[in-house]
Amino acid sequence: TWTRKPGLLQGPAEDVRSSDTPIVYEITLEPTQRPWLVALDVPLQAPANLHMSNDRALFARERIGDLRQYRARSVIRYELAGELAERDRKRALDLPNGFDPKTHALASQWRGAGQSDAAIVQSALALFEASFTYTLSPPLLGRNSVDEFLFDTKAGFCEHYSSAFVVLMRAAGIPARVVTGYQGGWWNALGNYLLVRQSDAHAWAEVWLHGRGWVRVDPTAAVNPARVEGRASADSEAQNWTPGSWLLGMRNRLDLINRLWTQSIVQFNALRQKSLLSPFGISEAEQEDLLLALGSAIAVILLLATAWVLHSGTAQRVDALDASWNRLRARLGRRGLVSRTAEGPFDFMARTRHRIEEPDVQQRLEQLVHAYVTLRYAVIEPDPAAVSAFAKAVGEFHLPRAVRVRD
Repeated sequence: TWTRKPGLLQGPAEDVRSSDTPIVYEITLEPTQRPWLVALDVPLQAPANLHMSNDRALFARERIGDLRQYRARSVIRYELAGELAERDRKRALDLPNGFDPKTHALASQWRGAGQSDAAIVQSALALFEASFTYTLSPPLLGRNSVDEFLFDTKAGFCEHYSSAFVVLMRAAGIPARVVTGYQGGWWNALGNYLLVRQSDAHAWAEVWLHGRGWVRVDPTAAVNPARVEGRASADSEAQNWTPGSWLLGMRNRLDLINRLWTQSIVQFNALRQKSLLSPFGISEAEQEDLLLALGSAIAVILLLATAWVLHSGTAQRVDALDASWNRLRARLGRRGLVSRTAEGPFDFMARTRHRIEEPDVQQRLEQLVHAYVTLRYAVIEPDPAAVSAFAKAVGEFHLPRAVRVRD
């Protein structure tokens, strides 16, 4: 089990050097019931009323039980801890005794071959890339979990890879540590902000290399690059749980409404409440006045925000795949082959299979049904070229008047 030692919360933060211009940004954090706060890697100092650990993680003294909003400054290209204190080196090499002998033997083999620290890192990544599988349903592991993962199951998700990688590095005498956080997210182009969800959680590793300090390494990328590439784009894997682009656009707009609510209502503090009616000559508003004004303002703000968000941006696109399928259903319906409301494509095909007498026409229809089912249900998001090909095939399919359809 990986744990954060209490000593990391005290003492000065690790030295960071960067020639980049710092990025200044604002974060709105929903309640997490944990003390840790998020920031771009790597934050330069703790925001007001927050604290920074030795390894530059932000935290509060209490669990985050309400919405927090704070500003931070970070650099994304940096050298972290160019010099490693002996105490920190010892901590980053520590491993429990009596576990994972095969892993230790492999690390010793790499070190005995005269490989440099950087070369050993590449050897571990090449090992993962050669024969490992990324899965969210890995087999259970026993006492020597790293040995079993590296030499038997060879299947897991980011926490398996980061943990096994760090154990390999420490066994080879390279200071290393597991890093957890969030990667990428969902860019809301309407609101111009990045939404990061718990589903974007990820685990990496860091190794300390002489002359470079702590260097970020993502072992998962060696196994499944798609898991870690394009994670903050409009087409990223993180948001492809939606069955169509129109639903993604709707989710985008609804989240913007949530953000407007947070900024306009949740952050409406006492000081702003007292001065709410000052433009109307009321310097110290009474509770009744505030309730009336606030209720009216909330109604107007939400009405206008909802109308603007739902109708802004590009028009909702009709799903091209379903549009082609509906054209095919309508064409068949005009010849008496009507699909029922609660009937799936395969059920419809089975029920009408013997009503078309011409075998070649029936075969082409069955091919179209199989193509639709494959594009709609076998993939997260169908390939646009395949959708276009399906639409073309539907356009070319007709039931000539000479074709007999049995009643």
